[in-house]
Amino acid sequence: MEREQLNFSLQHVAEEEIIALRQAVEELAPVELIQKPVAQTLLVPVRDPINNGRFISGEVLVTSAIVKVGEFKGWAMVMDDTPERAVAGAVLDAAFAAGICKKEITALARKGRSLLEEEHSRLNARVQSTRVAFDLL
Repeated sequence: MEREQLNFSLQHVAEEEIIALRQAVEELAPVELIQKPVAQTLLVPVRDPINNGRFISGEVLVTSAIVKVGEFKGWAMVMDDTPERAVAGAVLDAAFAAGICKKEITALARKGRSLLEEEHSRLNARVQSTRVAFDLL
């Protein structure tokens, strides 16, 4: 598991699991809050497939936080106004870099990736069930 994938993968597991792992990290190393959780909106750019131009399709609400675990900084940005999840994600990011609870963090991130893939499979199955075979009409 690469550190760059953690933030995305951890967003798909239950908040209680992330917070529980955060607490385990806090028992093993000092955690310092550098930037408290901040809710903000981000513009979502989209590329137009016709003329290859870009336009803004809307805004999305996110929460970000920055922490320090030992000597390692961690950052997380999560969907919605969820400050606890943002801080927990940042703690896990820094702990991963520091090598603290790395196996547990990796396992949780893999679980998140697996949950996302399952959700995509369910969605694809629903979409495929509406497929029309025009050659049969």
